[in-house]
Amino acid sequence: MARIYPLFSSSKGNSSFIGNSDGGILVDAGVSCKRLCDALKANEIDPSVIHGIFITHTHSDHVSGLKVFTKKYHIPVFAQRTNLEILAADGKIDPSCDVTEVDGGEIAIGDYSVKAFATFHDTPASCGYQINTPDGKKVCVCTDLGTVTNEVDMHLSGCNLVLLESNYDESMLKNGSYPYELKRRIASDHGHLSNADCGEQLKKLMRAGTYKFILGHLSQENNTPLQAESSAVNALAEYQRNSDYILHIAKPEGSGMAVAF
Repeated sequence: MARIYPLFSSSKGNSSFIGNSDGGILVDAGVSCKRLCDALKANEIDPSVIHGIFITHTHSDHVSGLKVFTKKYHIPVFAQRTNLEILAADGKIDPSCDVTEVDGGEIAIGDYSVKAFATFHDTPASCGYQINTPDGKKVCVCTDLGTVTNEVDMHLSGCNLVLLESNYDESMLKNGSYPYELKRRIASDHGHLSNADCGEQLKKLMRAGTYKFILGHLSQENNTPLQAESSAVNALAEYQRNSDYILHIAKPEGSGMAVAF
């Protein structure tokens, strides 16, 4: 049975493993190689079983450990063409590693298949990933999006589990210490998804047949796990938690949490 392991999920570093001890894929490598390896091994996942690393975009909290990790394990890297070009130009991928563009459709890798879908974020290119597992399940990892487009909604709908961004509480962001321009960027259509917007999407996903959720990429300055959780539960007030739906909150790092779907 495949599981998702949200190893790191915050504005300071992101990486999720989808699979089991026999194999799987990694989405992003936004912490040091050592921390990433420690988190994998704490979950009894040997890095050598990773079939590929799928990069969502090139911000440091998603790629900071990529160079050393690929140099050590020579794992293939998958990303949008624009992002592969940026990563290569910045020396973020070891030259010995294979690279593959994800713009052209579904990628078959091991017993998994992966499809990228474009997201709105303040980078030259960014995407989320829909992953089909060997046991016929479907999971999405989707963070760093300022708005939920029709394309995003289409790829999230009907999945068995969705890891969705719940980045900031609107009041905390508005009254926080960030400069005005940064606040405006975060709240823009190319920034991040608020707790309230996340809750609206959760309701749509429930109606489309998705009942398992992980809230991820919580800001450590403009959000709290309790705020994100309460907002999601309130948005789903017509449903019964742990009966109609399952909700988890990804911890910033090394939680050891494995969620079956």
